[in-house]
Amino acid sequence: MGIGFIDSLKKRHHYGRYAIVASLIKPHGKNLLDVGCGSPSSCMKEGSFLRYLGYGQGIDIEHRDIEFPFKIGDIKNLPFKNQSFDVVTALEVMEHIDDYSTALREVHRVLKQNGIFVMTTPHNTFFFRIFWNIWEKTFGRKWKDTHLTFFKKEEWLDILRKSGIFKIEKAIDYWGVNVIVKMSKMPQ
Repeated sequence: MGIGFIDSLKKRHHYGRYAIVASLIKPHGKNLLDVGCGSPSSCMKEGSFLRYLGYGQGIDIEHRDIEFPFKIGDIKNLPFKNQSFDVVTALEVMEHIDDYSTALREVHRVLKQNGIFVMTTPHNTFFFRIFWNIWEKTFGRKWKDTHLTFFKKEEWLDILRKSGIFKIEKAIDYWGVNVIVKMSKMPQ
């Protein structure tokens, strides 16, 4: 397999996920914060989800060269006022943090009433763990040891339900390796 084929496969995977997330958030307005807006892959530009949408603003733990409003920051301490956004997305972010409870509370805090949160994260099945182990040793070396949480879909859904701050509206399996979860903010 050549690099061109692998890059094509990576783009297809990411843009396919973007299409699903875009359809989930479309009815909820363009006041969107994309957490972790860096490049999901070396063959894609920074801010690729925002570029795909054509609107929103981004935040990441280091500077990103994007043409959308941007702040450096962390999902566990978002530098925004309460109830600032209609929609928050975190695509392939939650597995990179160890304190997901604080992150969920921060997302809840910055969402407006009736706000929507969509996250995508690996579905850590046996198949995914084998794939990821091979990936980290080959084409995905830059991601080696960056995943800090390893939950399956059912475990994530249980964590989200028990948080008591989001109502799960939809959970989608994607390619057998990711889960996409759309949630609405519950009042506190």
